[in-house]
Amino acid sequence: MTEPQSYLTLSEAARKYGISSDVLTRLARDGIIRAIHNGEGDAVITVSTVDNDTAARIILDEIRPEQYKNLRGKRIRLMEASRKYEVADPNLYRWAGRHYIRVLDQGSRRMELDEADVAYVVAVHRRAHELTGSPIKAGWVLKQVLDINGN
Repeated sequence: MTEPQSYLTLSEAARKYGISSDVLTRLARDGIIRAIHNGEGDAVITVSTVDNDTAARIILDEIRPEQYKNLRGKRIRLMEASRKYEVADPNLYRWAGRHYIRVLDQGSRRMELDEADVAYVVAVHRRAHELTGSPIKAGWVLKQVLDINGN
């Protein structure tokens, strides 16, 4: 037995998922999400997790590296970044190893990262996780977004 569909108006979905109504309207117009009109004439959508390509398009529209330019070149140690941005050390270490985050200095017991890169990568990964519902898919979306942005 299938569950009944639940619908949200575009403004409700925008608030719930942190996506602007304009972005949702564009996604519906482009056929990426489905919008219908309810009996009262309001556009409504069923919102669930989205595929990786759709998540990447949404993120590219919402989050840009230049939003973090005030942090460019600011050094932050890996453990401090982990606490400040609430992300596990191994993720930061792995992202630095993949060159998603610039390493500004590294010693035997420390790694200093570019805080702008940390803030941007964490924001993209979090948003990807919200949209896809999976930390694994979020990693793929992160890579896709960074490849498109030339990181």
